[in-house]
Amino acid sequence: MKNILKRFALLGVAILVYSGCNSPTYEIIEVEEPVEIKEETKPPVTEIKEDIKPPENKFNEKTVISRNYVIQIGAFNDEENATKFTRNAKERIGGDDVTFKETDGLYKVRLGTFAVKSEALELLMKIKELGFTDSFLVEITYLKQENK
Repeated sequence: MKNILKRFALLGVAILVYSGCNSPTYEIIEVEEPVEIKEETKPPVTEIKEDIKPPENKFNEKTVISRNYVIQIGAFNDEENATKFTRNAKERIGGDDVTFKETDGLYKVRLGTFAVKSEALELLMKIKELGFTDSFLVEITYLKQENK
């Protein structure tokens, strides 16, 4: 009787291992988008409009894992040029937060990682004052995508 129970238990474990628990697996993907900075000019308030809708989010919030901001200060086709620019930027800015990342053959030189957009914008203005006038803010969104 014990042998039969052991065999059924072993068979049950084998079935569970083979079939899994049928829960989906996920892959984390990174989406980068430049952030458009609009100069805010406040017109005089004459009437209140109640039917203004907030802008739609591009991503389903259930799939968003996190959202960060970085400042891109340069981009190069050549890794050596990106390395030189990074070294020069570290000296001018005075920090080790300057790095470069290769994406599809383009070496993007970036500064910092910020969870709060306003902090990133504040540093962006300082970076532009240091002479990196072509710098811009990039929003990096990490999404979980179900593997099928």
